[in-house]
Amino acid sequence: MDDTRRHIFRTIANYHMIEPGMRVIAGVSGGADSVCLLNVLEHYRREVPFGLLVVHVEHGLRGQESLADAVFVETLCKTMQIPCRVVHADVRGRMSREGHSCEEAGRVERYRIFEEVCRDWGAQRIAVAHNENDQAETVLWNLVRGSGLLGLGGIRPVQGKIIRPLLFTRREEIERYLREEGVSWRMDATNLGTDFTRNRIRLSVLPLMEQELNAQAGRHVAEAAGRLREAQEYIDRMTDAAAARCIDMRETSVCIRLEPFKKEESLIQKELLKRAIEKLCTHKLQGEICGTKDFGAVHLEMLMRLADMDCGKSCDLPNGIRAVREDGILRFERRYAVGMSGAAGEPDGLSSGEAWKLHTETVDFAGSPRPASSCERGEMDANASGSPGRPGSEQPPCAVRLPVPGQVICGGSRVTAELAANTPELKKQFLEEKKYTKWISYDTIKGNLLLRTRRTGDYLVVNAQGGTKKLKDYFIDRKIPRAMRDEILLLADGPHILWVIGYRISEDAKVTENTGQVLKVMCENAKETVII
Repeated sequence: MDDTRRHIFRTIANYHMIEPGMRVIAGVSGGADSVCLLNVLEHYRREVPFGLLVVHVEHGLRGQESLADAVFVETLCKTMQIPCRVVHADVRGRMSREGHSCEEAGRVERYRIFEEVCRDWGAQRIAVAHNENDQAETVLWNLVRGSGLLGLGGIRPVQGKIIRPLLFTRREEIERYLREEGVSWRMDATNLGTDFTRNRIRLSVLPLMEQELNAQAGRHVAEAAGRLREAQEYIDRMTDAAAARCIDMRETSVCIRLEPFKKEESLIQKELLKRAIEKLCTHKLQGEICGTKDFGAVHLEMLMRLADMDCGKSCDLPNGIRAVREDGILRFERRYAVGMSGAAGEPDGLSSGEAWKLHTETVDFAGSPRPASSCERGEMDANASGSPGRPGSEQPPCAVRLPVPGQVICGGSRVTAELAANTPELKKQFLEEKKYTKWISYDTIKGNLLLRTRRTGDYLVVNAQGGTKKLKDYFIDRKIPRAMRDEILLLADGPHILWVIGYRISEDAKVTENTGQVLKVMCENAKETVII
């Protein structure tokens, strides 16, 4: 018991997590990890005096069970004479507004609330209860989805105001400590299901590794994350020095000076490119502040190629960012405000990625029909956000609002969208699918629908297990001539292609018995008109 507590005390001291006189808020859910965190912090402040406030976030997802967790935490804090705030979060609302998964929406809401309470109470630290098992699960998840060195470094012990005193303590040690202390905790039934990816890693992948490969597999993964963090910190210091030589901040852009840039190692060059994008995204130079989540390895490779091209070449990146090769520099600028449609194409327009934005909203299916909106390249509906684009301007090719139900005409094709509840009668219709009419699960759409041509990074989900295939490979498999590939219209949700119009839909877009709402999309063009 004392060994576990002392081990956590050393972690707090080694990472300078809490200094005398600080104010610390602790996120306590009622589970074993957070109850252990609270118990240890209460003992620690007998040695190092500091203020402590508990915050419990009630997510509103598990009905009475969730409310009972809140009562448990309040009662525990009252017994320990520690002040407690219970905050009720609208996780479902965030899922609906922003298209987050349940896990992600809950995480965003928690940290938003922690930050608010931190400001209100004047706290310097936010203590959360991630443990060594959480670290191993995070690293494995980041590994399988292709994260770089930063992601493989896993969870940081200290990240700004956030501290994680239990990060080097295993879950088994935490539960043993609580039993020996005679402290009870709550069980969250959702942690025992396999609906969430992290749970599958926790319940299946890690136990199998520890049973079949090495009993210390989880600990070794977590230790490897620590070594990778050290490597990343060293690279960050080298990049800081290189950025002083290579990056210039200008009034409306960020520039990389290519002469010193090309003297750097390839690894540092890629870090500098990421740094330039981060600077543009986090400074309100033009339009709204954007994020860097949508940037990946494919975009870095495009930029590395662009740096070696002639002046005047350019490539378009996510979130309305353009990189332009100019005399002696690579300049990053914002083409248009975040939220507009736009391309992420190869340098010099090798893939134009023409896009028409389909703004969808959930409405009563009995709503009155709307007239079609006309949208040709270089034109924008006056009702759409932003200003009209012109050929050769720095506006997106096209962005037009499409009511649901509603229509949009793109070049020679009219695309019609209708929304309905999933009923047995409707199922009879979509079983008779035609080449240019598809029924799509509206529930699976995470962002804004785009009607566009192909872009780098596009993919389809091709089987029920979630397997994916690059759109390029799909075109090759179907023996679609290269000259035709840029002409095929796509219905896209980010890089996820829901429907290759005239061909197939993504497996994830298919209507199932669990689908709540169905989006019917019909395409008519000059060559072939489909009548339902």
